[in-house]
Amino acid sequence: MTTHKSTRSPVQVLAELRDELRERRAARAEFRALERELAHYTSPSDVDDLLASLRGEDSDAAEQIRGIVSRNVREHRMAS
Repeated sequence: MTTHKSTRSPVQVLAELRDELRERRAARAEFRALERELAHYTSPSDVDDLLASLRGEDSDAAEQIRGIVSRNVREHRMAS
């Protein structure tokens, strides 16, 4: 029985790792930007309006927004 393993050179592995790191950094930067944009949603009416606009949305982005807004509300209440 012969198995074929795909072998990658160290250069290929390093290139893949760099690409993955670049993608992760970009994703973190996008998440931080979203957190900054959503930081202004602290009043009950603003939060309700935003969450109402997300009703029926099941995407990962909508869940991410809900999570950020919920955390902001909790932090805002604890600071009050």
